Formats: sequence, C-alpha cells, structure tokens
Amino acid sequence: MTGVDPLQLLSVLLEVIIVAGAVFIAVKKQKRSSWAIAATFALYVFFDLSRMGILPFTAQVDGFLFLIANVTMLVAIWLMMQEH
Repeated sequence: MTGVDPLQLLSVLLEVIIVAGAVFIAVKKQKRSSWAIAATFALYVFFDLSRMGILPFTAQVDGFLFLIANVTMLVAIWLMMQEH
C-alpha cells in the first residue's frame, strides 16, 4: 500500500461509515432510500480502492462503477421523495 494518500484512506473510511449508517437506518427505520444510499457509497468504496490501485479493476470497470453509483443515488433521491 505504498504511495496511498492518507486523505484518500480517510475518505474511504468515511464512505464505509456512511454505508454502515445507511444500512442501520434502512433496517431500523425501514427506509428504502437508505438501502440505495448504502449501495451508492459501497460502490464508491470499490471505485476509490480501484483508483488507489488496491483493487485491480480496469478503467472501464471504474467508469461503470461510478455510473451505477450515480444512478443508484438518483434512485435514492426518488425514493426519498416517495417516502414524504
């Protein structure tokens, strides 16, 4: 893991905490939008780990992960609007 920026690691750690928090809210409060938020940030974790060279994904896979993460966040927003 040489050459990995500590700020990038902190960012990934925060993303993992967000995933855990979103799963907790999804289970505890029965919020479907929280599942989509958890999925979004889980995809961001994989994307970031790939960009840091920790996971051996190609640029095409990185692009696909980023696209799906953003689509999943759009779903989360739509679900939030439906919940209110």
